[in-house]
Amino acid sequence: MYQFAVSFAVPAERREDFIAEALRNARGSLADEPGCLRFDVLADPDDALLFHLNEAYEDKAAVEIHKAGENFQRFIKAVSEYADGPTRRFTGTTVEEPAAS
Repeated sequence: MYQFAVSFAVPAERREDFIAEALRNARGSLADEPGCLRFDVLADPDDALLFHLNEAYEDKAAVEIHKAGENFQRFIKAVSEYADGPTRRFTGTTVEEPAAS
């Protein structure tokens, strides 16, 4: 499984706009992209204007499908007008237990 988290800082007057777009992106990605396994929109507990998107996909190829898809393209076009981000927090592939011999 391939996972990543990115952050966005938004101006106070666009906070609700960002939330609506991020949730629409999450819903659409989960519904329309079979490789999307999880998509959480998180509000930072210490900064009301900072949001984190925590996403999990079957593999890196599924991420590329997501990035090329309508949900992501609409989201990034809408929020790029006012949001600072995405700032990468982490990316990685799940470490599995070794197979028993």
